[in-house]
Amino acid sequence: MLKFAILGYGKMGREIEKILLSKGVEVSVVIDNQEDWKDAKKLQLLQNCDVAVEFSQPDMALENLFRCFEMRVPTVCGTTGWHNRLEEVLEICRQKETSFIYGSNFSIGANLFFELNRFAAQLMNRHPQYRAIVEETHHTAKKDAPSGTAITTAKVILEELDSVKDWKLCETTIAPKPDLLPIVAYREGEVAGIHKVTYTSANDDIQISHTAHSRAMLAEGAVKAAIWLVKNPGVYNFAEIFNLV
Repeated sequence: MLKFAILGYGKMGREIEKILLSKGVEVSVVIDNQEDWKDAKKLQLLQNCDVAVEFSQPDMALENLFRCFEMRVPTVCGTTGWHNRLEEVLEICRQKETSFIYGSNFSIGANLFFELNRFAAQLMNRHPQYRAIVEETHHTAKKDAPSGTAITTAKVILEELDSVKDWKLCETTIAPKPDLLPIVAYREGEVAGIHKVTYTSANDDIQISHTAHSRAMLAEGAVKAAIWLVKNPGVYNFAEIFNLV
């Protein structure tokens, strides 16, 4: 039976634990804060784990990852807000010769949403009368804005749409420059996650949206990715493998 570690014991960490227990999978250790990292017994348990799943906070994620890489514990990370240092993280992971899956969203539906937006942007490239807008809504406790999912969506569009050169976090759906793709981030109540891309013209709007009903789909995707990683060592973006897990 696989031995799992959970790094970060907030709402997502608890959801992952619930899914693992429902599958009869052992949760060997939970590490949630700096005091836990000082606990020799917990560190020993972590080192003996087959895989770790990391869902903490942006300011904790990198240190958690580097410690797991040092121990050569395969790790799946769903925390966002640190991807500006992605190349550094991947380089250290490869130096330590361990395994890693990262991603902006571990929902199968969200990754299908990315692919739908890629295809739509290819089509829209022939119709410059439409202007693209990305909007995302999350619960008020979410630390980073825009969300990692919104940034990934914007990058997918930028790869295909010639009329925009970069994205920018905006307060309204009107970008300060025509060649900027606006991302508008809303924080409301307990919203699990809504992402919407609108192509708007003088005559009509076309929309593609993804609405998460709960955090369970993210946790389920992360658990499946972790089990897959144990059997398939390496370094992967979840978007590359979501059809395989």
